[in-house]
Amino acid sequence: MADAAAIRRRGRPRAGEELDATRLLLAALDAFAEKGYDGMSVRELARRIGVSHALLTARFGSKEGLWFAAMEHALTKTEHVWREATNSPDLDDLEALRQGVVRQVMFAATHPQVQRIMNHEGATDSPRVHFIVDRFINPLRPLVEQLLDRLIASGRIRPLPYATLHYLVVGGGGALFASPVEARLLGAPDTPDENTIRRHAESVADVIINGLRT
Repeated sequence: MADAAAIRRRGRPRAGEELDATRLLLAALDAFAEKGYDGMSVRELARRIGVSHALLTARFGSKEGLWFAAMEHALTKTEHVWREATNSPDLDDLEALRQGVVRQVMFAATHPQVQRIMNHEGATDSPRVHFIVDRFINPLRPLVEQLLDRLIASGRIRPLPYATLHYLVVGGGGALFASPVEARLLGAPDTPDENTIRRHAESVADVIINGLRT
C-alpha cells in the first residue's frame, strides 16, 4: 500500500500551473463519492478541476494514492474529535461519550462524501477499506472502549458491542447528510444550517446515550 503522506509530497506543479491541495482533495472526495473508486479515473478528475493528468500523477502517484490522500485529509478531523472528547479532563465519562457522538455526526454533515465512499468500500475487501480501519478506526478504538468499560463497570450503561455503536453513530447519525435526496423527501431541509445540524446531532446522541443507560 502506498503511504498517502509520502505520495502527497511527491512531484511539483509545472510552471504556470498551481495546485490547491485542499481544493483538489475535496474535489476527489466528491468524485469518488459520486462514482465510486472504480467509476472515477484520474484523467476525468483532472478535467473536472482544471489541472493536468500528469500533475495529479506526479503528485499522488496513482488513483489509489489520491484516494488515500483525500480520505486522510477528511478523516484526520474526526480522529481529532474523538481524541479531544475521550481525553478531556473536564468531561464526565458519559458526557465525553455524548460529545464524541455529537461531533462525529456534525463531521458527517460537513463531509457527507466520506459515508458515501464507505458505502462503496465497506462491502468489498480491498486495500482501501483496510487503510481506513487500520489508519483511523483501530487506533481510536481502545480509547472509546476504555471509556465504555468505565461506564459499564460503574453501572451507568449496559454493554454494547463496539461495532454496533460504530454503525449507530457513523451510519445512522450521518445518513441524513449522505442521502440528501431521500432526506429531502422525508422533509429534511435541502441545505441545513449549523443550528439544524447541531440539533440533529444532539438528538442522535441523546437517543443513543439514553438507550445505553441502565
